[in-house]
Amino acid sequence: MEKTYDALVQYIREKLPDVLPGAESEDTPLPMPEKIIFGVADVSRYEQKILVTVTPQSMEEEDGTSADSGQAQKFVVGVICRGQKYDVLVRQMCRYAECIVQILRSGWSLDGKVSDLTVIRTDFYADAGTVEKQATVAEIEISVKTSSRIMQEVDPFEN
Repeated sequence: MEKTYDALVQYIREKLPDVLPGAESEDTPLPMPEKIIFGVADVSRYEQKILVTVTPQSMEEEDGTSADSGQAQKFVVGVICRGQKYDVLVRQMCRYAECIVQILRSGWSLDGKVSDLTVIRTDFYADAGTVEKQATVAEIEISVKTSSRIMQEVDPFEN
């Protein structure tokens, strides 16, 4: 799961800055998120107004051979927006989710690091803060298929 997380983070950091300017408007800023967190974020520990999280959900083994097995790994890519007026937060939530889905769909192999990536669904939480209308969250559920041949750095039979 961690190797897949690393591949996702690298891909998001590389590709997201290219699409954000096209979705940004004068009344809805979309700065590149500074932090991408592995797991659930305790937002009280971060000062950033925009946070991205990648949370592992499940891992299912797929049929294969001893030389090439695979897994279907499910993650939730979350975008937490806060620190703006409520109407801006709702627009940011929707636009960040749209941009992340766009780059994930166009990069189904994360530049050759995974076998396949599928966007399953996006859930929106328009009132996610501890105080009403303080934060918004979008959660993008994805399935990533990995192959031991692609993800493995060392041949298990080389000893």
